[in-house]
Formats: sequence, C-alpha cells, structure tokens
Amino acid sequence: MMRSWLGVGLLAGSWLFGLGLFGAAQWPAWMIAVLAGAWLAADTPLPSWPRRERFWAAILLLPAVGFFPWPYRAGPMAWAAGLVLPLAPIGRRWPAAVGRALTAAGMLLAAQAGLLACYIAWTARSHELPAMLAGLVANLLHLWGIDAAAAGSEAVLRSFRAVHHLAITRELVLDPGSLAFLTGGMALLGLRVWSFGGHRGWTMWARSATGLLVLVAAWLPVRAALLAGVMLQRAERLEPSDRLNLIDPLLSAWVNLALLVPLALGAWRFLGREALRAGASDPSRQHVPGRGSGEAAGPGHLPAMAALVLLGTAAAAFFGQWSPVGRRMPGRVTVVERHSTWEPTDRPYDTESYGEEASYTYWAIYQYCGQYYSMSRLGRDEPIDAERLGSTDVLVIKTITERYAPEEIQAVRQFVEDGGGLLLIAEHTDRRIQTPYANDLASQFGFKFRQDLLFRVGNAYEQEVRPGRVPHPMLAQVPPLVLAVSCSIDPGWSVGEAVMRDMGLWSLLPDYHADNFFPEAELRPEARYGAFIQLWAARWGGGRVAAWTDSTIFSNFCTFEPGKAELMLAMLEWLNHRSVLDKPWALMALRGLAMALAVATLAGAVVLARGSGSAWLVLAAAGFGGVAAGSWAVAGLHQRAMPLPKPQKALPHVVIDRTVSEVVLATDGFTDRGGGWGFGLLEQWIPRLGYVTSRAQGPEAFAGDALVIISPTRSVSDQFRQSLTDYVEQGGKLLVIDVLGSPGTTANGVLAPFGMSVRHATSRQGVLRLAGGWPALPVEGACEIVGGQPFAWVDDLPVAARKRYGQGEVMAVGFGLEWNDRSFGGHWMRQP
Repeated sequence: MMRSWLGVGLLAGSWLFGLGLFGAAQWPAWMIAVLAGAWLAADTPLPSWPRRERFWAAILLLPAVGFFPWPYRAGPMAWAAGLVLPLAPIGRRWPAAVGRALTAAGMLLAAQAGLLACYIAWTARSHELPAMLAGLVANLLHLWGIDAAAAGSEAVLRSFRAVHHLAITRELVLDPGSLAFLTGGMALLGLRVWSFGGHRGWTMWARSATGLLVLVAAWLPVRAALLAGVMLQRAERLEPSDRLNLIDPLLSAWVNLALLVPLALGAWRFLGREALRAGASDPSRQHVPGRGSGEAAGPGHLPAMAALVLLGTAAAAFFGQWSPVGRRMPGRVTVVERHSTWEPTDRPYDTESYGEEASYTYWAIYQYCGQYYSMSRLGRDEPIDAERLGSTDVLVIKTITERYAPEEIQAVRQFVEDGGGLLLIAEHTDRRIQTPYANDLASQFGFKFRQDLLFRVGNAYEQEVRPGRVPHPMLAQVPPLVLAVSCSIDPGWSVGEAVMRDMGLWSLLPDYHADNFFPEAELRPEARYGAFIQLWAARWGGGRVAAWTDSTIFSNFCTFEPGKAELMLAMLEWLNHRSVLDKPWALMALRGLAMALAVATLAGAVVLARGSGSAWLVLAAAGFGGVAAGSWAVAGLHQRAMPLPKPQKALPHVVIDRTVSEVVLATDGFTDRGGGWGFGLLEQWIPRLGYVTSRAQGPEAFAGDALVIISPTRSVSDQFRQSLTDYVEQGGKLLVIDVLGSPGTTANGVLAPFGMSVRHATSRQGVLRLAGGWPALPVEGACEIVGGQPFAWVDDLPVAARKRYGQGEVMAVGFGLEWNDRSFGGHWMRQP
C-alpha cells in the first residue's frame, strides 16, 4: 500500500509542474511525475469490470479527452486507455498490468482535476485567510524558537536585515498539492472499497477518509511553519546588497512536491496498514473477480443511467459557464473626461506631439473605436447626471484622478440599473491616487480594484494572456495579448464573471517612494501569489459592468499591438448588448434550475444503479464526458454569439507583415528587446498619420490598405508571392524596407514579381537627397534600388523607388537603418 500512497503523492505533485499556478509549466517534469505516479499506483486494487462497462466508459470519456486542455486531459486519457488496453487481443499479461496502472492513475488524476479547477477559481477571488490561522503559524514558529507574531493575516518575523511580514494565504496554508493529495487519497480509499465491496465497505471508507482528513489538517500548519522557517533562514543568509527574493521556495514545484512525502508516509503508516488488515481479515470484503463490482447493470438500465448522468452534468456545465449575450444596442459610446486628467482622448497624437503627454493618451484608441460606434466625450465641465447619461448606451470611465461627488456616483449607478453598460478602467499600484476614486464607483457593484501590481513569476514584466478553453464572449474573438502591468480585482462576495483570470503571478502593494508607485520586482514575504482576476464582468439591475485593470495597454504607444485594440472593441461590444437575463436573479434562477436538473438526473441514475456496482464506472465516465460536452457546447456558442462589429467608417489600415519579416517589434510599447535595432517605434508612429496598424501573417497580411515588409529574412513561398502580386494588382500598397548588411535578406524575393530589386553590393553613405523639396538627411548606409521611379538618392545612387503595378503601387527603400529604434531615439517619449 506504500506504493499506492506514494503514487497519490506523485500524481498530486504533478499538478504543481503542469498547471503553472506558481510559475511557468514544466512539462518534462510533469510527464515524469505522472508516469512515475502511474507506475506506483499500479498496486491500487481495482474491480474486475465487465467488458461492456469498460467499453462504454471509455467511449463516454472521449469528449473529455478531446476537449480538456493539458494537464486536465491526462486524467480521462489515462483512464480511457487503461480501460481499453486489457481488451486488446494480445496474448500477454502486460496489457492488463499497464491498463490497471493507467486506470488507477487516470481516476485519481480526474478526481484531483475537479478539485483544482475549483481551487483556482476560489483563490483567484481572494488569497486571504482568517487572522486566527496566521496566529496559529506564528505560535508554531514560537515553539521552534523563532521570534514571530501575528498581525492580521500576516506573520511578522524578524531577521538581522529587516522585519518581514509573511502573508499567511490560502496558497501557503491550504496549498494545492496537499489538497490534491487529500482528494486523491479519498479516491484511492474509494477504489479499494469499490474493489473489495462488502456491507461494511463504505463505513470503513468514512473512517479512513476522516483519518486522512485529520492527518492533512494536522500537517498543513506544520508545513506552513516549515516554509516560514526556510524563508527566514534565506533572509539571514542574504548580503545587504542582495534583493529580497525570499519566497522562491514557496513557489518551487520541487519544494512543494517534497513536502508531500511526509503526507504519503503518514497516510501509509496510519491508514494503509489498518485498511489492508481489515480487507484481508473480512471474507466478505475479499476481492474476487466480478464480485466487488457487483452484478452488471441490465441491458436496459445501463444506457438510461449513462444518459441521465451525461444530460445532468452537461446541463450543469453549460449553464454554469454560459454568459448570455443578448441583443445589440445602437452603439452610442461616451467617454468621460470629467475627473480624469490621465489618458485623455482629446489630446492629439500626431507628427507634432511627442513625449509622455502625447504618448499616454487614448487618442488613437478613441479614433479606432469611432470606426464601429458613435463616439462622444463627456467634457471636463459637463455634469454627470441622468439627463446627460440618458443619450448613451455605453459609458467609459477611465483613470479617475479626482473624486466623484455622491450625486455623480448615484447617477452612474442609476444609469447601469436602467440598462446602461459601464466600463471602468483602472491602473496599477494606485498610481496618481486613482484606485480609491475608482472604488467609489466599483463598490456600488460589489467589487473593488486592489491597490497592487501583478508580476509574472519567472519573467516579471511579460505577461501573455491567452483565452481559455471556454472563453467569455468578451475574449472569444480576441487573439493572445501581452499585458503591461496591472492591478487585480477583488470581487468580494459579489456575483459576476472572471472574464480574464491568469495564473503564475505575484502581487505587491505600491511603493509610494517611487514616482509611479512601482515596487521593485522582488519575491517579498508579503507578496500574494497564484491566480488573479484582471477583467471582471457583472450584470447589475438591467445593465452591465466590466472592470479592466491595465490602462496602459490602450495608450497610443501600444494600443495596436496584437490583441489590445481587439480587447477594447470586445469589451465595448459586450457592454453594448442587453439580455432578459441581465437581471442577476434571472440568470441565477436559470443556473439554479440547471443544477436542480443535474441533481435530479444524478439521483435517478443512483436509483437505477443500486445493486449494480459495475455501473458506477459508466456513471463516473458519463459525468466527466457530460462536463466536457457541456463546456464544449458553451465554448462554441460563445465563439459565435458575439462577433466583433464591422467598421462603419474605416480608417486607413496598415499591416506590418510577419510572414517573411521577423524584425523585433515593441512589446507593451517598449523597444529594449531589440537593442536599438528593432522597428517598434516605426510601427508605433504610423498611427500619428491617422492610420491604424496591425501585425499579421499569411492570408491575413493582405487585409489592409497597405502592407509594410521590414527587412525580410524568411523564405518567400510561391503562394505568398502570388498573393502579394494579386494584392497589389487589385489596389493594395506595398512598402518594402531593406537594411544594408542584413544577413540572409529575402527582399529581392518579394520585389522580383514587380521588376524591382535591391543591390547590397552597391551602397553609399552620406547625405540623402529626396524628391519634392524634402530636407536632406544624413544616412549611415543605403542600398541601391533597381527598377521603378527613384525618389531618393545618395550622391547619384538611387536608394528608394516606387512603381505602379495594376491598380496598386510598390515602394522599395534601401536605407532602413534610418528607421530603426536607435535612429528614432530609442524610446517613444523622445522626439526624433
């Protein structure tokens, strides 16, 4: 039985590597942990299920295998494979042995998966635990001779360097590995009862499960105190110049895995031997093939039972995740400038305005949204009252820098209750004292913005967000995007939807000594870590509210990076819809009915399954298949329910090619990744001309009015070349920018169909002379452009030319060095 308990521990620990809850997923380590856990779990006793039940259970698990993402998919996949493998017509013993190991591991992983999905949703809402638990950990540290005291939900510890406030969080005390072990252990005990059967089986399970629960409950505070001691020991060993990265062990999957070993040994010592003796000494509980599983369900009952469970769980999964979109409103969007001096929409972003004041505005995103909606501003001197708000469908309140009056707050609340849509946009770390003012409004709807800043574990400043397998309608059409830095949302006890919830993050409070309140990216003891909510949606009265936590991504210098403009459009579009289910009670009532249906169908299946033990295998598989089928259905519905709107008055659209060009572009507006040799600033500054930009590859690269290919180095396929020729011939504009000395340039492969080429062997350095009376410019180096009509020269060498082709035009430039980030000043706040 020790092998089985160690297997449970390894399978529980595998989630620490695969989920990415406390850092990036480590897939090789995850796979090793799962395989080793399955090998150890091979000793788990299993019933001898009939062939028919095995077959139908494997079929019912297929939706889960096909839909669940990794690592959640591993459980049903191993379970299904383990059921089918012994049925293979192979005259050897190993299929049965491997099948038993896979089945046991799959069932344990499946049980743990359900718990961890709920755990992530629970901890994302709040990381805090009652203060009494912090006191318990502090008292344990006292017993070990450590000077500690409790202060709220933190344990205060002293080292030679500083006083440390260790956050006693859900993740520290009720850690996912231990809870997964508890769930897997209860499932293991259940499998043994299922296998041996007997009238006293479930009584023994209840007693053993209670013992396991007591064991885990006793271990958890000891575990937390051990980690606190390790953290304090690290603090004592730090040099004065070292950064305060003290909680790395708390986030380490390997450390958390090692802390599962005492649980596994304790379970074997206190539970395993007694249960084995009980099973061996009671003849009524001996495992006999075909006995413990009970008689097979009758041919008529088995399909009925499976259908009931499948229907009930599918309905619960569907209605539990469904977010009804409703009908579209006229699309009148008002942006409030009153009480906001940050990120204005009325400060131009053009070729005359540079620096922070011009770059940190919402001019570009406001113009972009004007293609799709009737946009207007509520000016700084206009009142916020029912009369003014009565002519809008969606109200955007962003980056509040002055407190709203009580009557203004009431007007906004009434606007939502009367059926309006409200978008609240806040920023990290209480910058410019925005958060308390934003929370005056947010608290009216049951949630608040935290005064914190989120970092990514492992790479503090790069947080890529990808929509999940069941994306909210707001994210269903949004491509992956990289956030700048955001705060998080505390939904409290309010009812709503965590539209964007991400893992592998840690949170710090503001550093008010810094100009922007930005704390150092250090893993300090007071940090909260794990999953956080960054986009929250709620239905209130007859209207809707969405709360977003990273105002920077809509600033001019990064709003057209992938996914960001689309996110703004999706938020406005969701708020521009209404449904009869927007009344919170209506949607809750519908979900309550779905849950009642699920309970009723499950109860019916239980009644039919009485006395037919082997049917429980089919019921469990049908439950997982139903959850997957319901989730699959709602994901497909969300994908189609709210397509992004089509532009009513399109702005010129410039596409930056990523098919044959792989130059470094900006991330979150910052261009430091390219060392000055990237072209992020060129992309950022195209909107100064009144254009919108996007990045695209393949067929999507030809969706704009103009295509810019910068220093191409990838091979040019015949298909791309033909599509490019058709694009220009039908009226598209093509700009090819080549860089002198670019290794492996493929610019000539792009230009060849148009009778143009670039000659790197013929180059010049000197003064660039432009046609049309433009000022002369010094250039470091430029290539000769052959073909077309020249319009720029260095000495007498043509270095830029244009050519009409069909209804379109091609332009080739050989002095791309002058357009890289270094030549543009290196930062968006500098004037070139």
